[in-house]
Amino acid sequence: GTGHAPSPRMMHDGSHVARSAVAVNRAAPFAIAGAVAAAALVRYLAPSRTSQASAATKHASLVAYLRDHLSGADAGIHVVRRLAHRHRDLQDGPLFAQLADEFEQERRVVATLLARLGASTQSAKRLASRASAAVLGVAAGGRPGDLALLQTLEALAIGIQGKRCLWRALHMIETPRSAADIDAVALEAQAVRQWDAVDTRRRRLAADTFPMLGSTARSRTD
Repeated sequence: GTGHAPSPRMMHDGSHVARSAVAVNRAAPFAIAGAVAAAALVRYLAPSRTSQASAATKHASLVAYLRDHLSGADAGIHVVRRLAHRHRDLQDGPLFAQLADEFEQERRVVATLLARLGASTQSAKRLASRASAAVLGVAAGGRPGDLALLQTLEALAIGIQGKRCLWRALHMIETPRSAADIDAVALEAQAVRQWDAVDTRRRRLAADTFPMLGSTARSRTD
């Protein structure tokens, strides 16, 4: 049969529902945007655990970084002290003695920074490194023309470059307050001078230690 035509009231109610749905759909993006903005404002105004953890992580990272460089300083000081003793009557003796004094001064700078951070200079890793540094110091050196001396100076040059990286990194986080404890620019300049002095002798030793490339002289290795 035939269907009943919708009454005017039903048509009015359906039109109202449709308009309400459209209004909800239009308002939804604004409601979502408002909720997102409110949440972002809450996160901005209230310090989050993540930011606090990040600050603690940065502090711990700096302490570990400085302690690692202290370990490197321990090794370097053992090496140059040994070289200064073995070469005290040779041309390079005064250089190694000067390096020992400068390395010790630089180690005190790093120790002071750790104290400012409320951290100890000691760690299990550094204690182990000290033992290794003592052994390295005993084995370091040799006389001019010995391969051991050339290799020692190469290791020393690499260590000085690592120390230069330390001063450059600290310069990036230096503040007027921290400048009283460290002059990173001056320390980097000192590291450059140290590297140049060591590398000049290293290159000179290469000519004393190895034959010229292409030479016909050979030695028996069997």
